[in-house]
Amino acid sequence: MAENIESNPFVDVSVFLFFEDISDKQGVEGFTNYMVGQAESLAKSVPEEEYETWDDFANAVSNGESVFSSFESIRQISKYGFVTNICPFSKAIREYIKRIGNFNPVHMEATDHYNHTIQPSAAHSACMMHQTYRKEVAKRIKIAGKPLQYAQIGAKAYTGDIALPPESWKKVLLEKAGISETQGFMEMRENSCLYLLYVEERNPR
Repeated sequence: MAENIESNPFVDVSVFLFFEDISDKQGVEGFTNYMVGQAESLAKSVPEEEYETWDDFANAVSNGESVFSSFESIRQISKYGFVTNICPFSKAIREYIKRIGNFNPVHMEATDHYNHTIQPSAAHSACMMHQTYRKEVAKRIKIAGKPLQYAQIGAKAYTGDIALPPESWKKVLLEKAGISETQGFMEMRENSCLYLLYVEERNPR
C-alpha cells in the first residue's frame, strides 16, 4: 500500500523560495502580481456551486463541503461572520523558518505593496494568495440566485501581527457581520482570519 504523504517540506519551502526568485527578476510588483495571478487561476479551476438558501451554504462551508472551504477549516460565528482558526499556509511557514531562518524581507515588502495597491488586508505574503483565492471563489458561488460576496476583516501573521482595515471600513464590516468590535478582537486572538461572507439583500419597494 502506498504511503499517504500529507505534505512535503521540500515543496513547502521551495514554493516560497520560488516567489523570492521572481522578486529578484521582476521586483516586488512582479512578486505580488504573480501570487495574485496564481490564486486567480486556482479559483477559476474549481467547480461553480449553487445553494437554495443561506443556511445551506453556511452549513456546507462549516462542514468542509463547499469549494470555499477546500483548503481551510471554517467556523461560522454569526450569520455573516466567519473565522479560520489555522492558516492553511502555517505549516509551510513553519518549515521555511525551521530550514531557512527568518523570512526574506521581500515577503513583507510585497505585503506592503499589496496593502497599498489592492486592499489593506494582508498580514503576510501568503495572505495575498489566500485572500485573492477567497475573493475569486466567491464569484463562483450563488445562493438563491445571488452571487456570494466576501470581505476580509482581520488577518494574523505567524508573528502575531494583525492586519486590519481602516477604522471606517472596520466599523462597517463588523456591523455587517453582526459582531461587536470586542468580539472581533477576541476572535483575532484565537484565529488566523476573520471575514465576512454575505449576499446582497434587496430592499423591497
